Amino acid sequence: MEPYKKFVEDNFRFLLAAFANVIALIASIWWVIDSNFNSTGSIEIEPIVTTMALIVTLLSLNFVNNKLSKPLLKVHMTMVMCQHPLKGWIHGISVTVENHSIIKAFIKNFQVQLLEEKKVMQFMYEGFTGEILPKVILEPGQAFSFNISKENISGVLENPEAYGDFVVTTDVGHQFRVPAKVFRKHFATLQKCKA
Repeated sequence: MEPYKKFVEDNFRFLLAAFANVIALIASIWWVIDSNFNSTGSIEIEPIVTTMALIVTLLSLNFVNNKLSKPLLKVHMTMVMCQHPLKGWIHGISVTVENHSIIKAFIKNFQVQLLEEKKVMQFMYEGFTGEILPKVILEPGQAFSFNISKENISGVLENPEAYGDFVVTTDVGHQFRVPAKVFRKHFATLQKCKA
């Protein structure tokens, strides 16, 4: 019962609009039947047009709810390296998040699942500079990148198979994932790098 409660809380405005639309649609269908099938007069177009408009509205409500409530984010990973003035060459995994939606996206965290411990490891620092990751707000069409170095994940788990999906979570809980096999491949490559 708990998942239904969360769904209602997260989508209350949409459910209220859909419920009102369904009530109006039922009344409109009754109007069509009463005015066109229960009478001997000519066909009335107005209740038919109203019913069609309410059906289209109900379908578009679902489309708008999906498009406006959940951003479309693409998450990419690639291997990178840079030359640090003191440390020399540093290898890392570059993570890029692109906002392909028409709304602003607020990123809450970047994390990877730790399968054996049934926990997550959150990335809070830029791997190459050591700076704390800022609060990420992506306008439509914008992208944000940061790097994961050995220092970000040192002392956690050595076995690549212990890691699950890499997950980017928005402030309202929408999750965008890089599959575990992709993260494991990059993690294994990072482990083999000398610097």
